[in-house]
Amino acid sequence: MKKGWEKIKTLIVIGSTGSVGEAVSRKLLKDGFRVIGVGRKLSRLKGLSNKYIHYKIDFEKVTQSEKEFVRLLKENLEISGLVHCAGIGEFDNIENMSLPTIKKLINVNLLSAIVVTKLLVPKLKSINEGSLVYIGSEAGLKGSKKGSVYSASKFALRGFAQSIRDETAKNNISVTIVNPGMIRGRFFDDKNFRPGNSEDNAIKPSDVAKLVGFIAKERKGMILDEINLSQTKKVIEFL
Repeated sequence: MKKGWEKIKTLIVIGSTGSVGEAVSRKLLKDGFRVIGVGRKLSRLKGLSNKYIHYKIDFEKVTQSEKEFVRLLKENLEISGLVHCAGIGEFDNIENMSLPTIKKLINVNLLSAIVVTKLLVPKLKSINEGSLVYIGSEAGLKGSKKGSVYSASKFALRGFAQSIRDETAKNNISVTIVNPGMIRGRFFDDKNFRPGNSEDNAIKPSDVAKLVGFIAKERKGMILDEINLSQTKKVIEFL
């Protein structure tokens, strides 16, 4: 650990190389936090700040990622919380979804959150405080056609967050899930659809980041359990 960092609140951002995770990391750094970014790719934030370090971990491979996250925790003793932004989407009728695709979706969207929380919570309980933030989706509030597996992963993440909130409340660990609608970003790069071009057809990654920044600075004794964030007009363009 670098000298002086023990005085700075440190948050882990899972999925820091995605559009939302990158925006969240930038916001937290701007607000004075130290950020440990975790993502499958090399981060574009590397070199941006001496308060940012990056671990390349692929949560599609659950067993290997667990070992790598244990190493992260051993190398970084002062951790205040977690923002889980990792997420992928595959959309089709259920009969067309292959088992490897289903497993990949569940591993990244759900199991990664469960694994990192399981490993981090004992550390937060030992200091009797902390913050856990999960970026869910409006798909975790209502299912839709061709989104069965994606919705299942987000509904489950929401239930997981609710349960962890009850488990850790007595340890002063706050747990919040943010459920945004369609976010304009790299998520749609490999999809055959995207939000409409109008500004009110999608949420910006920075909108989510602002919320996370607020949650990260919430005062003790205040509970922000769930936040739903929607675009004004839902318009989808098919390519």
